[in-house]
Amino acid sequence: MRRIIPAALALAILVAGCGSTPRSAAPHLTRQKASTRHVNAPVAMAAAASQEPVHYRRQVVILMYHGLAPVAHGDYITPRTFAAEIATLHGQGFNFVSLGQVAQFLDGGSIPPNAVAVTFDDGLESVYTYAYPALAAHKVPFATFLVVNRIGRFPGDLSWAQVKAMEGSGLLTVGSHTLASHGTVPTGPGTTGPALTSLIYNPVTGQRETEAQFVARIRADLSHARQILQAETGQQVLWFAYPFGSYNQTVERVLRREGYRYAVLAEWGWGVTQHALPLELPRINSGTPKTSPVNIASTIEYVASLTSHDPGAQPPPAYVPSW
Repeated sequence: MRRIIPAALALAILVAGCGSTPRSAAPHLTRQKASTRHVNAPVAMAAAASQEPVHYRRQVVILMYHGLAPVAHGDYITPRTFAAEIATLHGQGFNFVSLGQVAQFLDGGSIPPNAVAVTFDDGLESVYTYAYPALAAHKVPFATFLVVNRIGRFPGDLSWAQVKAMEGSGLLTVGSHTLASHGTVPTGPGTTGPALTSLIYNPVTGQRETEAQFVARIRADLSHARQILQAETGQQVLWFAYPFGSYNQTVERVLRREGYRYAVLAEWGWGVTQHALPLELPRINSGTPKTSPVNIASTIEYVASLTSHDPGAQPPPAYVPSW
């Protein structure tokens, strides 16, 4: 049975997490390469692992970022803030995992303690210019969800050359953020809604799309986006991010039919356990001034602690923002 967490609670999670008292940083642990002539390597690795602080187990907290800019605004944080957040988590015993590892975990595999996954939405060029150097310095795997028809076409968006350069590091997982459905459409006289989950209103005829027309439209979008991403990158694209965090059961059925296996929400403020629905995976928005290098660790720990107390919690079966 689905467990519905009210939006007020999700907001409270982020507010309380951001306002909780930060811990002092754990001592940096220096790992030296052991000589196989004198040390049993598995035993040495287990001993080193036992020294790491364990903040939580059997879950992953997925972080959501958008863009980086010299001056923070909206969903943009500064490169200095981002680099400090990554360094803070790295130094305090958090384990950065790829979306491939998250997928294996959801399919019944194991995950290291203190697991954190880094994701970026929209495919902004600042991921390459500002975020990637900090991630590469700590060998942090990350994912970017691309709006495919914007790649290389507009100032401020990633180019294919930049995507492939990051992919060449072995750190990048590429996901879809639609072909051309990251935007709004008319839903009635004077109203709009997310393109991926709304029936388009035609002001000339005064009619909206039929359900069949809607399904055909989003099928074409999601299918073409995945085909292009796979052809350009050589990766098997299994991951999707809902624009504006908007989703419903029809969209999920289309995603499954078109070969996607996992999808992430926006700002639900919960950790991912093996009870999570693969097409409704929660994240926390760590790319705003509300989260900083000072409190990012305590925010993640707070979210993980709530998830541990209710590991079966799941988001509502549908969400469509209104504006």
